[in-house]
Amino acid sequence: MPSTVTFGNEDEGPFYIQHIHRNGSFERTQHMHDMYELYYLYEGERMYFIRDRSYLILPGDLVLINRRELHATSDSDKLGHARVVMNFSDHFLESMKSDAPFLLDAFTHTAPVLRLDLPTRRFVEDILGKMIHEAKEPQLGQSFALRHFLIELLLFTTRFIRQHPVTSPEHVSPLHRKISTIVRYINTHFAEILRLEELAERFEISPAYLSRMFKEITGFSLVEYINLVRVQEAQRLLTESKMKVIMIAEQVGFGSLVQFGRVFRQITKTTPLRYRQSAIQF
Repeated sequence: MPSTVTFGNEDEGPFYIQHIHRNGSFERTQHMHDMYELYYLYEGERMYFIRDRSYLILPGDLVLINRRELHATSDSDKLGHARVVMNFSDHFLESMKSDAPFLLDAFTHTAPVLRLDLPTRRFVEDILGKMIHEAKEPQLGQSFALRHFLIELLLFTTRFIRQHPVTSPEHVSPLHRKISTIVRYINTHFAEILRLEELAERFEISPAYLSRMFKEITGFSLVEYINLVRVQEAQRLLTESKMKVIMIAEQVGFGSLVQFGRVFRQITKTTPLRYRQSAIQF
């Protein structure tokens, strides 16, 4: 049985942390959410798909995932792992935005994986250890302490990317590189009509093989991924513009308002209008 420490609500926030050690295989998880995510691997290996490519995550890797960023995790060839993951909302750090607007800089950095050397790993693991200990039992000032340690960790990430040349690791294989190229094409052309057969012809790969490998490497079916990218852009337009919902539906590539509403609700568990209203409240 896995050993676990969990604090907070993973889906609703405003802060969630979980430390877990698993033996054997763990099924793939893929999602997109309105919270920032930090992931640190203590032991084992994991495959992680982030933005437009996959990464082999090794012990000592710190992964940073921005809000509304598509990501998926899955087993590598080496089964079993120990990790900590935390999600937090903008609201959780509201009081720090004016004093330290740079705290979230690492989430928009070109490389979402920070590969740490041994001394730096010890520093990060010390902060994470304090957070895990704090999360175990309810006590006075628990949320305050967790926020304090999170700020310390975020300050570290911002300083790290400014002081070290952070580059993305090589692709796991030529096939991973090719799928990444296709993903980047979708990310740019999501508002257009995108069909499996046309993508396969453009990138010189059979439709059946493209469909199978896309799912295996990214964690999403081709249709799922296209819809997620469209909803991701719709979320941005709903919160950052005053465009009518029907115009947003057309601009992000949906054929009808009905289709847009159905897919948006399926992915976000709410309607476009309610999503816009909830964003205004914060």
